[in-house]
Amino acid sequence: MEVLPAGFSDFRSREYWNNFFQAFDKKNFEWYGSYKDIKNIIYECIRKRLSYCDGENEGTGVISPRKHEEGKQNLKNERVNKNCLLVNIGCGNSNLSYEFFEDGFDSIINIDYSDVVINKMKNKFGKMMEFINIDINNKECFENFLESLDIEKQQKKKNFKIFFDKAFLDAYISGDESEEEVCKNNAKNYFESIFKYMNEGDIFIIITLAQYYIIKEVVRNIYNADIKLDVNPFLIKKNTNEFRYHPFVFSFYKTNIKSKDYTMKLCNFENKDSKIISLWKLPHEIRQIRDNLNLHSFKKGKRIILDIFNQNINKCEYNIIVYDSNVLKPVYNTVVIVVPFGYEFHSLYSTSEGNEELATKIKGKRLLLVMRSNFIINESKTVHKDNKSITNYESINGGEINNTLESNEKREDNSNNQLNGSENTKNSLVSENKISNSNPSEFSADTSNASNLYDGILENQDSVSILLKSVKNELNKIINELALPNSKNFPIMALNEDIKNYKIICHEKSNYCSNIIIRDVLVTDEFISDNFGASEDNKTKKNGKNKKKSTPKNSTKNASNSEKGNDNVGCEEKNNKITYDDAKKLAIELIKKNTEEKKKYFQNKEIYKRQMIFSYDPLTVQSEIIYTKEKKKTNKLNEHEKIVFEYIESSSQYHVNFCCTFFLFILNNCCAKDNNLINICILGGGTNVLSNIIKSIFCDFNLNFNIVEIDETVQKLYKFFYDKEEISNDKHVASYIINDSYEYIKNFNYQKYYDIIFVDMNNSENSYLNINGQKLYITCPHISLLNKDVITGIKNIINEKGVLVINLLTRDNNARKYVYQFLKELFSSVISISSANKEINEVLVCSPNDIKEENIFDFKMNIMKWIRCNPNRWFLNFDLASFLNNITIL
Repeated sequence: MEVLPAGFSDFRSREYWNNFFQAFDKKNFEWYGSYKDIKNIIYECIRKRLSYCDGENEGTGVISPRKHEEGKQNLKNERVNKNCLLVNIGCGNSNLSYEFFEDGFDSIINIDYSDVVINKMKNKFGKMMEFINIDINNKECFENFLESLDIEKQQKKKNFKIFFDKAFLDAYISGDESEEEVCKNNAKNYFESIFKYMNEGDIFIIITLAQYYIIKEVVRNIYNADIKLDVNPFLIKKNTNEFRYHPFVFSFYKTNIKSKDYTMKLCNFENKDSKIISLWKLPHEIRQIRDNLNLHSFKKGKRIILDIFNQNINKCEYNIIVYDSNVLKPVYNTVVIVVPFGYEFHSLYSTSEGNEELATKIKGKRLLLVMRSNFIINESKTVHKDNKSITNYESINGGEINNTLESNEKREDNSNNQLNGSENTKNSLVSENKISNSNPSEFSADTSNASNLYDGILENQDSVSILLKSVKNELNKIINELALPNSKNFPIMALNEDIKNYKIICHEKSNYCSNIIIRDVLVTDEFISDNFGASEDNKTKKNGKNKKKSTPKNSTKNASNSEKGNDNVGCEEKNNKITYDDAKKLAIELIKKNTEEKKKYFQNKEIYKRQMIFSYDPLTVQSEIIYTKEKKKTNKLNEHEKIVFEYIESSSQYHVNFCCTFFLFILNNCCAKDNNLINICILGGGTNVLSNIIKSIFCDFNLNFNIVEIDETVQKLYKFFYDKEEISNDKHVASYIINDSYEYIKNFNYQKYYDIIFVDMNNSENSYLNINGQKLYITCPHISLLNKDVITGIKNIINEKGVLVINLLTRDNNARKYVYQFLKELFSSVISISSANKEINEVLVCSPNDIKEENIFDFKMNIMKWIRCNPNRWFLNFDLASFLNNITIL
């Protein structure tokens, strides 16, 4: 007989289990490890079983209640109270109950669905404990049994009850898609019954593989219950590396604290470490913990981001990316690459494709990319008390447990290896560092006022030389732990010698993305090189500062926005007669001239990027804007440096393509003399970078913006990304609306209102659509918007010539094709505009009208006309030829 059944439903069949236990008559079957694997965790659960109760519980012989973070040392030293009634649910033919008995738990009741196994176990251990045949599906019978336990507890003078489930729940609620409702109801009845008969001080312990279907039902059933949850990972000590999924201990405690904060605690009792997180983050946390436990095994394409956390100063100091390459004939088993601060977001370091490119060049099997953490501010481990309204996403990024790396492989001791074949390394500071899943804890600072700004550039502390020393000194032990076996004398490389200077502007807690940081990075050399090519002037800069020169009068930012340009050839009468090829040639010439003018403007300035980063994904920039500084006189004697935001130059490729869509139907004449109001909606407004780019490009037009953003914290940080005086324009009206985009669309009262709706909303990490059993992974747009009702709602509020413009970001070709087909079925026409550079973003323009080739021709001519008339009000180094070639009717 096979151990696993033919179908999931067999797990709920009495016949299957009777046959199973007859087949394994001579051998006890241990699911998910032995008692030795979980013994210490069980002890700690007992010691802290009243931690979530408020008030004394005198006369019970149990510990006094305590708050979450108090009395850790007392817990460690306190004796284990085994005077309890232990109920083993789904006992099977495991020897676990006997091991409990041998360890001093003398009142044990075992229940199981299979009468065959109950009879066998009675014969084996019946003199020491009870065995009862119960069908949990019979709720009345099950609850009668649970009710009787309190009477038995009193008769035997026991202090509390332990409900113990080892692998039962995993089998009981497993099922295929057609059985999802059955499993959901089974889980509801199971949890509901046990929670109903739990008293304060009782514990419900589940040993589970914590797969997604289990986590989903756990969260669903404790969400509104008076129950607190702790989760602890553990390793099966025997044959650990054979397990794809490592088990977890879920411990549930009755609480009399009525306030709802929708949090739980991730624990690691072996490391005496714990972290309070949102319930909704549990799936992501489990996945990252599982990745950590499997760190030492090589798997092609595996990419894990780790934090190196210094407990002594309560700060995450480094990030390490572990990447296992596809290189066929590697020269090195492990290669360490030091990433200078400011380069973390370069595609070589921040993407799997870039990591693979590095590995191929270096011929490395495993890459360890080491960088300073983006989150350099002191961090607090205390949950935010007001965090009571967290949106229930089924997959939310972020990690807040600090797991010490554990190695169970037989491997050589590398502690004395020379990392680069040249120096003996030191271990003096390594013991203070811990490896954890990538996500720092909650930030404690408040950014509600300007006094919290960080002054001055933090220079030199993140230079390549200092990072190299850190790798060889502070991080030696950790690097060796992360290296593949037989990785002696592996090289340390630094591919970028120049280091950017930076400063932290603010950090703020968010209910949607844990924490947000705003930082400034000095990017003068990179910006000049990328846009104008390297120059001798740039090579003579020292410490990132330029020699100041007088700025030419004709190269100021305000002039570029106000002038129509000196070469408005054919903007009026001649424009109607110009040919396509001549229009293209002239536009390209004017773009080149604009580039030269902008070069004069920027070449004597320090250039910065202001970036917004979410703690759940510290290697991704969520929002970014370029700025420079100019000196302003405050009086006759004093002057100060004023930030000048360069909105147009801040545009990413998809922002450029977004702006181009105005010329499809809305701006046919490329002029504002008709004074028509253009109504614009942006779903996923963020820090308003897109709206400010549009305002800068179309400053003469009447624009009305409704900008929808779900996160109030992001709205508060908008002030760091614009200058109210600089961008003020009587022709522009903007409303920033805090709302869920779907709710906004559903409740919008005006039909045929918008001329253009932009969708720029990202999913959480590894989000996917499940289409006919196939997972389609999509980064943008948010998968909740890929819904027929939602898109129909958007169509209803777009006017006759309006368009829906979507930023599509996915590396999954099947997902891309699905989105194409989905939108084509709902709109008369869909246009694709792919990026002209290395960005994989693709802009989709959806129209209720039939778009034909002649419309595309007019579209292109309108853009070229705008460039001829407004060369100074267009994008730097706009690749017109590529753009024109990348427009496709799907």
